Amino acid sequence: MAATVTLSKETLQLVPGESGGCELGITNTGRLVDQFTITLVGVEQDWVTIEPRTLNLMPGATGAVTLTFAPPRSSDVVAGRHTYGVVVRSREDPDASVVEESSVEVMAFQQIVTELVPEKRRTSRRTTFRLAVDNLGNSETAVEISLRDPDNELWLETDRPRLTTAPGTATIVKVRAAPNRRFWRGQPRLLPFEVVTVPADGEPVKTGGMVQQEQLLPKWLLPAVAALTVLVIAAIATWYALLKPAVVSVATEQTEQQVARAENAASQASGAADKATAAATVAERAAGIGPSPAPGEGSTSPSPPGSGAGTPSGKPSGGVTPSGKPSGAATTPVPTGPVPLSFRVATGARLVTDGSFQEFSYQAPPKKTVKISDLVLQNPRGDSGVLRILIGKDILLETGLGNFRDLDYHYLEPLFASAGKPIVVAVNCTAPGTGSDRCTPSVTFSGQLS
Repeated sequence: MAATVTLSKETLQLVPGESGGCELGITNTGRLVDQFTITLVGVEQDWVTIEPRTLNLMPGATGAVTLTFAPPRSSDVVAGRHTYGVVVRSREDPDASVVEESSVEVMAFQQIVTELVPEKRRTSRRTTFRLAVDNLGNSETAVEISLRDPDNELWLETDRPRLTTAPGTATIVKVRAAPNRRFWRGQPRLLPFEVVTVPADGEPVKTGGMVQQEQLLPKWLLPAVAALTVLVIAAIATWYALLKPAVVSVATEQTEQQVARAENAASQASGAADKATAAATVAERAAGIGPSPAPGEGSTSPSPPGSGAGTPSGKPSGGVTPSGKPSGAATTPVPTGPVPLSFRVATGARLVTDGSFQEFSYQAPPKKTVKISDLVLQNPRGDSGVLRILIGKDILLETGLGNFRDLDYHYLEPLFASAGKPIVVAVNCTAPGTGSDRCTPSVTFSGQLS
């Protein structure tokens, strides 16, 4: 194509929210009148203006085109160098074009916004808030989170006191709070606290929260106890007034009847015994084997054979079986069903630069299924890299080591590792922490073995 193209500036430095520009010079080096069309590639067209977009030039003439750049103050345009190219096409030679390359350097800015969800919680013991840290800037920002209680009435803790946020992202941080002093009964107390988020090279961002401390005893307990007491007293009064006399009367009548029957039976038995004794004496005298009664002496009867005290023989008298065990003894059942399980997978991954992972696994006993309900991730040395948790080949969780020191997960629906499938902790170690040549994160699993 018969044309030359030049830019007035090789590089532009722009602050987001402001604008700047440069001029593009085009010279028609051909022998015909030509029309040139200008387009831009490499950057978003939304914040670039070309004026004019077409230029008509006589042979040997030179024209100028103005390029204006206005990057928005948004996380959509990240900080750094953005390379672009200006494409000039000729109407007379549409198959040819001239490209002039340059760059725009967008300066960095920070904007951290925080929100505590919810702002107020009611509890008598301990509660958890969630702090959303939004990075609305155009560059990565490291922040520190501190908790303040002006009246020293609360125990406060956060699971991530330091973190790094990427532009255009929101990071969730847990904030735990518990009253230092508790009370059994009384009116609720309002305990305020403050979460201070301090960006590196930025102004602190403060977010207020509130804990409404309730009494330890539930409000329904005392009315329920009072109502139950009234019901018990009414039941006792009803018993003594109505039921007990009737029960005593019936019991007394039945007892008297039983005593009368027993006395009658005893009297009849005594008479029968006297008759039997007299008949036996008469029979002995008639046979001449008994002594003759002296005058005035009453008759006597010998004691029946075997009437003395003794223990029958034949079978054992005690409740013991021939095997030596007490008769009727119960056998203690062996417990069955799921058993609690807790184990820890510690790692020691070497430093790698190829993005590979080193695996550390736990294998359940044969024919056993593992149900996982809780995970605790620990990175005490502050290693950098990536940690994965897998069941077999399925990835359950992947997170950056630089994002946590202590991190816990609780699953309402347990995770299952069926028989034969290992539980694997895989680590990609890019930078071990202080005092070690390996990355040493660990994961503790809790659940049941069935």
